[in-house]
Amino acid sequence: MNTNPFPYETFATDKTFIGRENEKALIKSHILKSTNLSVISKRRMGKSSLVKEVFREIRDTHICIYADVFDITSKEDFANILLKEASNSIKGSIQDVAIQLRSIFKRVIPDFSIDSSGTPHIKPGTKSLDFDEMITDFFTLVFKLSEKQKVAIAIDEFQQVALIKDAKIDALMRKYMQEPNNISYIFLGSKRHLLIELFKYKSPLYEMATPIHLGSLESKDVREYVKDYIDISDDLIDEIMKICDEETKMMQHVFHILYDRIKNTSINREDIMSAVDEVINAKDASYRVIYGEMSLNQKKALKVISQNPHNIYTKSTLDEYNIQKESLSSALKQLFKKEFVDREDDKWFIPDRAFEIWCSRL
Repeated sequence: MNTNPFPYETFATDKTFIGRENEKALIKSHILKSTNLSVISKRRMGKSSLVKEVFREIRDTHICIYADVFDITSKEDFANILLKEASNSIKGSIQDVAIQLRSIFKRVIPDFSIDSSGTPHIKPGTKSLDFDEMITDFFTLVFKLSEKQKVAIAIDEFQQVALIKDAKIDALMRKYMQEPNNISYIFLGSKRHLLIELFKYKSPLYEMATPIHLGSLESKDVREYVKDYIDISDDLIDEIMKICDEETKMMQHVFHILYDRIKNTSINREDIMSAVDEVINAKDASYRVIYGEMSLNQKKALKVISQNPHNIYTKSTLDEYNIQKESLSSALKQLFKKEFVDREDDKWFIPDRAFEIWCSRL
């Protein structure tokens, strides 16, 4: 089977992972020193793929725990996911892992199962336990593991803990992170401003993790990878990067389509614009639902920053879109809270590049 070398719905890994050698080396150096990181960037820039690729490369010498907490709705969910991923990170036969877990856990009873592919899995039995008991067993486990091997714990979508109101999870994390051990904690997430809030001055996690600001892929790395699979010029690769505003996921989607549709033929600009249109059109129905639920001023605000992003408060812009400055400012703040827009260096933008292009065509 000829697998498409441009994944956009799944994590890029190993042979499909592009560049980021400097970033990988930086993360590895922090893990080696058992220091902590927060990985911050715009959405869809490949934060999760980056950390997963680092873990893939060091898994023979480190215990790597990757926990995605995006779906949590309670503190118990948070503890449960950490326990599950920590349990499944232990190396060895299922029998050896079972013995090890039962000797470490004070309250959790490990359950073992085999999926349809024959792969064994461990699911901690936690139904009768409360949050404090589960989180205590989690840290008991990772502290024990760290006595023999360095441990790296990545918590993806960590900003979700801010939505849990009946537990100060950030304060709890600080308490355990202060314990001397061989553990490196890595925090990342797709909602940038919420993640930054968790590490701001006077917050429990302030100065508990070094921030890494993840930029776009290097054009030379993209060119080198893409040209192994597609007949395309450097200039057109650069144009795709510009159209996608260097958003990794959208770039991958465009290259994915070009690879599938254009065989043994040199890519031209018309092919690129057709692929971009296909990306946007595939999302049209969902974008229409989102847009239809917005207020009139919010719709105008999206049009302003997608169609005329420079000097959005000038009189000519406000007159063109028939909106008052105060109304535009209020609408942008509302959209910011809902994660539809973001701001960097006083410039407003739509972090979902495909949605930004869709709005610019209204």
